[in-house]
Amino acid sequence: MPANWYIPSSAQATLTVGVPRGDIVDFRVTPAAEEGEIIGPATEPVQIGVRNVGSLAGAISLAIIDRYDNSIVWTGSSKILAIDEFEFVNAFPAYPMPARDLTLRAQAYHGLVIDSYMDETVVLIVRVDTATTLTLAPPSIEPEGIYHYKGKLTRTDTDAGIAEMDIVARRYEAGSWADVGNGVTDANGDYDISVTAPTTVGAYNCMAAFLGVVPFGASYAQIRLGVGMVILALAMAMHVVRKVLVMVKRIPEEGKAELSKVTGD
Repeated sequence: MPANWYIPSSAQATLTVGVPRGDIVDFRVTPAAEEGEIIGPATEPVQIGVRNVGSLAGAISLAIIDRYDNSIVWTGSSKILAIDEFEFVNAFPAYPMPARDLTLRAQAYHGLVIDSYMDETVVLIVRVDTATTLTLAPPSIEPEGIYHYKGKLTRTDTDAGIAEMDIVARRYEAGSWADVGNGVTDANGDYDISVTAPTTVGAYNCMAAFLGVVPFGASYAQIRLGVGMVILALAMAMHVVRKVLVMVKRIPEEGKAELSKVTGD
């Protein structure tokens, strides 16, 4: 066999040294939620801030885990990140809030290796129901007069007043509710809002509304306001009195004796 029977040949390949590695430097999730509320809905994503601290550019694999049972509630990845490049990744786990505080873990990994993680806790909101009372002072008034919404905002579980809460005064006019004033409850939960009456005589539905703020639920109270009604009633009463006086004045002489028998005069 000739010495040069074998023809020399060669091949090349690239050996990749290093991998992209993710460093979780920020994890943004709602701080509190009620039971059943969705964590990370389409309109309010959870955000993971990740930096590539590896020795190679690439996408960083990410996951969000419920630390209660270590169940995976979301997986995804960053875009391809250059070395030391940072990105906020929007995550949409759409995870229902359980009846407990929820600790979530955002982690970056490659293969079976976890590169880094960060935990955040969503506190369970225990809703507190409220009650709002309302009186009008005075309950009837002339057009464009000043009257007051007065009442109290309390917890229904303890009846304690709730301080520093916004109360909105509303009045039903022209087929819809209109805001006509606002106030803040004092240390005892009491409020007093000064409002100008409408220009038109009539009866108006009035509302004091507490719109709610975590953890307090919304509540409201309604009552009717008479505008010009007392004056109108008084005018009608005076008219009736005048009419009676005129009728008495017109009693003929022959009827006076009969009237005296009835009245005892």
